[in-house]
Amino acid sequence: MTGGNQYPYPYPPYPPYQPPKEKSFFSRLFFKIKITVSIISLWALCYSINSIMKNSIAIEYDGGLADSTKSWAAAQESGLKQGNSKFWEMLNASAEKDLAKPVPSLMCLAAKTMGIRVLVLCDRENYGGDILKNTWKSLPSEIYFTPEPNDKYILLEKEKPFFFAASSDEGLAQAMKAGIRPLRIKKAEQTKVPGTYTPGKFGEKLIPFSHLK
Repeated sequence: MTGGNQYPYPYPPYPPYQPPKEKSFFSRLFFKIKITVSIISLWALCYSINSIMKNSIAIEYDGGLADSTKSWAAAQESGLKQGNSKFWEMLNASAEKDLAKPVPSLMCLAAKTMGIRVLVLCDRENYGGDILKNTWKSLPSEIYFTPEPNDKYILLEKEKPFFFAASSDEGLAQAMKAGIRPLRIKKAEQTKVPGTYTPGKFGEKLIPFSHLK
C-alpha cells in the first residue's frame, strides 16, 4: 500500500447534505385534521361509555361546591329557628349569595365534559329547594337534599359514584360507610358553614387549592 490512502479501497462516496423538504400546506393541514379527528373520536368514546354506564361523582354543597357563609349568616340572623321550614326556605332562597369554589367547580365541569354525572348533596331540607336548584343548574346533573345522615348513605350506596368530595367529617363518614372513596375539600378561610372539619381523619386525600373561593 502506497501513498496517503492506507486502506485497500477508496472511501465510499457520500451524497451532499440536503435539508429535509418542508411539508406542503395541505400535508400539514391533513395532519392537523387527523389529530383533531382522533381526539374527538376518543372523547366521544369516553363520553358514550360514561353516559351508558351512568358513571358519576358526588360532591357536598355546603363548604364543598360552594362557600355558603353568606346565606347561612342571613338565615341565622333572621331570627328564624334552625330546623323550621321557614328557616330552610330562606336558606335555600339565598343560594344566589353562595360563592362557587373554583377547584370543585372545575372538577364538576371536567366530569360533565366526559359524560360523567355530577351529583350534588345538600345537608338541608327541601323547602324552597327549587330556587337553589335553578341557581346552580349549570354545574350539577342532579341536586339532592339529604338532611339526615342516612339519606346521604342510601343515595351514595345506590348511585355508587367514583368518589364523594366533601368538607365535613359527617359527609365523609357516610361515604366510608357506603364503600365510596372519600375526598376532602378544604374549607374556605373564615367560613361559617356548619359541619365538623378534621382534615385527614379518615386517611382521605385532600384536594389541593380547594379552599379558594
